[in-house]
Amino acid sequence: MRALLNDIAPVVTSESDEIEPPYIYVTRVGGREDGVADNPLIDVEYVANTRAESKTLKTAGQERIRNAGNTAPGGFLIDVAEETTGGQYIPPTRRDARAVTTTVRLSYRRPRA
Repeated sequence: MRALLNDIAPVVTSESDEIEPPYIYVTRVGGREDGVADNPLIDVEYVANTRAESKTLKTAGQERIRNAGNTAPGGFLIDVAEETTGGQYIPPTRRDARAVTTTVRLSYRRPRA
């Protein structure tokens, strides 16, 4: 996800009050690896200072993810990239940030050695 989205906003795997918005927070929430492909379910949270800014980030991220099939960001060949849950507004845990989250499923293969 870093290789795919990091040029839209910094991609992080943990949140902290020290991380200034905007950023994209990603968490693997399921999926499985079958020996050939990894098929993760990933929550993608687009965090910004305002709800409008987080929606703009989400739109850019959605477009990138929708068009990620048959690409190889970071050397990993993505076969399938799809949104399983559309954008949902998340009530802020930090008073100074707003977020919209989606869940995506990827299917990718590791580079051959």
